[in-house]
Amino acid sequence: MYFFVSSHSLLQKLHTLYQIINSNNSNSEYFIFEIVKNKLKIIVLCDSENIVNTYIKVNVKKYTKEKVVVSTKLMIDVLTTFPNETLFFKKKKIALNIFSEQGSYKIPIYFHKYSMNFFKKKESIFRSSTMKITLFSNILSKILNQTLFAVGDKKFQPILNGVFFQFSPYEANFVATDTFRMVKYTIKNLKFDKYIEFTIPKKSLDIIREILKNEKNSNIVIEYNNKINIVFHFQNHIFSCRLINQKYPNYNSVIPNNNCDVSFVINRLLLLNTIRRISIFSKKKKNFIHLHLNRNKLKIFEQKAINNYNFGSKIKCKPIFDDLRKIESIQMGFNSKFLIEILSSLNENFISFELYHSNKIGILRPFSNKNKKKKESISILIMSTI
Repeated sequence: MYFFVSSHSLLQKLHTLYQIINSNNSNSEYFIFEIVKNKLKIIVLCDSENIVNTYIKVNVKKYTKEKVVVSTKLMIDVLTTFPNETLFFKKKKIALNIFSEQGSYKIPIYFHKYSMNFFKKKESIFRSSTMKITLFSNILSKILNQTLFAVGDKKFQPILNGVFFQFSPYEANFVATDTFRMVKYTIKNLKFDKYIEFTIPKKSLDIIREILKNEKNSNIVIEYNNKINIVFHFQNHIFSCRLINQKYPNYNSVIPNNNCDVSFVINRLLLLNTIRRISIFSKKKKNFIHLHLNRNKLKIFEQKAINNYNFGSKIKCKPIFDDLRKIESIQMGFNSKFLIEILSSLNENFISFELYHSNKIGILRPFSNKNKKKKESISILIMSTI
């Protein structure tokens, strides 16, 4: 291994990788270097299921088929001290030597059996893809923002610990649930000529979301291989991870087929801040609030507040149904923490809130007065506490 590279260019690549793995509590201690044609391939094993790699152009003086494992922290710390100059790297025995205008420095090479053996097993991931999907980076970013908050953390139901991706010739659906709430995000004009379904773990999607911060306005090619693993080709990074190899539950079965008992339109921020205010006065261990619609006003209250009396607020809303007697008889309770997370995930000014008393379910959707054909839709279900 024998190459020249700009100190600042290499530092920038390594620092970006370090931020990606560090933000997700991945305790990767090593970078793996490999020369591929006229590029230096930099690989990070985040954990036993996730790999991130990137490339940087270098001036290769000698090509060898070998991988060099170096300390993540040591490499970044050393490169930080150099001005922007061309550095010369040369592997010699058990060290990666760095030659600069100020002198030469030895970086220890780690013959880390776990890293090298693990990577050999994983190399097939990058060669065994069977299907490809192309997504715009902004679309993938929105998919993650709309779904990740609802992903579960179930030890005995690992399939719920990720986001379900479902592509078809008609539309694409993205679903997440923790059994207390469920989000279904549909993109009508995102179509594929085959039916493809897979579930990606939340930890892997958190890494993807971090990569997306540096990959805006670009196409992403997704290579999918037989429900085992998946590879994301970004503009500057390649990320691979293992899928959750289980069948996702029939999410449509929990969506009510009957008409809702009550439906109203309300300002999203007004509802969000009202629930936050009431939560401040509620007891710490209790996250339950009650909703009661009375004509064009929604009463939101918490029965056991800090000062031991019913604390609540009334805010204006627009009922969609005209049966006022039915409206006044409906009262439902919800987890305030979940409602805050749901309302925070949406961007629209107004939302519609449907209450299904017999099903003990509420459904929130973005609301718009425009009659344009919708290219996408979001439905968020939340279970009632009473």
